[in-house]
Amino acid sequence: MERYWLGAIFLSTLSMHWVKIKIRMLEKGIYTQKALAQKLGVNPSTVTRIFKGQRKSKRLEKEIAQILGIPGIGNEREEE
Repeated sequence: MERYWLGAIFLSTLSMHWVKIKIRMLEKGIYTQKALAQKLGVNPSTVTRIFKGQRKSKRLEKEIAQILGIPGIGNEREEE
């Protein structure tokens, strides 16, 4: 019971953007943040920090959006 409660807290703290990005990564055949980092030409820890919100980089965010085919990271609107 306690594990379920902790899991619920964890899930409630996930950003919907992060979930959408992860789904899109899987759809594009990019299964790890390390693989995404390789496509970007950056260290995997850079991708992790961007996803956690510890680092901001408009250039990398734009590149991630282009690689994953999404309108933009941080943009609430998506094309249907």
